Amino acid sequence: MHRGRSLILLLLLLVAPGCDDSHPTEEEIQIVDPLPPNFSSPDSTLASLARALHYRSTTNFSLVFADTMIERREFHAVFDSIDIIEWVSTGHSTYPSDWRRDDEVAFFPNFVASYPDAFYDTYFTVDDARGGKINVGGPTQMEIWNMHYRVWAGATPVAAGSAALKFERIGLAGEYKLTYWDDHRDTTNVRSWGKHRLEGR
Repeated sequence: MHRGRSLILLLLLLVAPGCDDSHPTEEEIQIVDPLPPNFSSPDSTLASLARALHYRSTTNFSLVFADTMIERREFHAVFDSIDIIEWVSTGHSTYPSDWRRDDEVAFFPNFVASYPDAFYDTYFTVDDARGGKINVGGPTQMEIWNMHYRVWAGATPVAAGSAALKFERIGLAGEYKLTYWDDHRDTTNVRSWGKHRLEGR
């Protein structure tokens, strides 16, 4: 799989074991993200997305995407045309004409359930061929980042593709949230994030 050169966001911060001699029961053992989500920059928003996948946190995952009720903006995603053609050719008569935040949050548990015994490691690298990072500016300090993404479950590739990710500073806190995801295939042997969306909705 292609690995870019500019930016790799992978946060694998594991909780260190305690120093006392007591041993927690199975019911007491929990996997907890040691860092709270951070949306102060597009970098930290992507890092929060990667950690949410790693720890299978639906709550933290949902915070990455613009929420109409809180920020008065909505997240939207579109699919690669090849994924749509394949989807229809396998007997599906319809596909989502618009993919929103609620769709993304509902799909997430299925996405991370495919490999329940492995942590998900997510990498983002700049896709210079599609324009790299574009600072649009304006009232929301919009930035559009063209990024390759790779999601692994241990040594198994889960998702691969490229996406034009639109970040905007929105809401009362002025946090960078994802407002748009234009998904593209960039490999032939691993499903794109968009293909997972179609299959897991």
